[in-house]
Amino acid sequence: MKESTIDGYEELNRALDNIPAKLLLQTVRIIDINARLMQSHIRTEHLTGGTTETKLRVRSGRLRGSVIPLKTEVKADQVEGGVSIGTVYGRTHFGPKGQKTKIVPKKGKYLTIPLPGAMTKAGVVKGGARSGQWGETFVAKSKAGNLIIFGRQRIMTPGPKTGELKGQAIPLFLLKKSVVVPARVHPKEILDWIAPKIIEDFRKRGVEVK
Repeated sequence: MKESTIDGYEELNRALDNIPAKLLLQTVRIIDINARLMQSHIRTEHLTGGTTETKLRVRSGRLRGSVIPLKTEVKADQVEGGVSIGTVYGRTHFGPKGQKTKIVPKKGKYLTIPLPGAMTKAGVVKGGARSGQWGETFVAKSKAGNLIIFGRQRIMTPGPKTGELKGQAIPLFLLKKSVVVPARVHPKEILDWIAPKIIEDFRKRGVEVK
């Protein structure tokens, strides 16, 4: 078997022209296996636990669940594979280090940022500001000058008290005209983590890496 040389993981696709046809299926297998490794790595290392500079706290689990391997495809002189982030807001959280995305309201003047009183212990919003989950709401300004929506939670579970309000009015949502969200999951760091594994898999099949 003739050996090929790859100068770093950026050159992996360029080397496919020199890979014997009988290795093509094995190449697809390598990409499949490493795509699943990336899926697991992203979910456990970046989408589990609390929010840090490189992690996001799990709330509903939709973002973590949307990280799935792509179907590996052979196209002309390259093999394409990897993982997909299947939520629109994934673009905000996945990006190069230093990326910041400004979020503005699509309707109205303010974004409604849920406060602890409007969320479950897991951080999932119980209901939007206009969902009917809350009783009569009102807006008040905090000492710091922030506008906050206050309200009382409505009992939604079936029973004789369904629809009744419980407790005292509590702060539910912070009103902001915009927020800036930094990307916390950086694709380059993920590629740097998976590249040695892919290169080693190719090396085992006779594709030498410098």
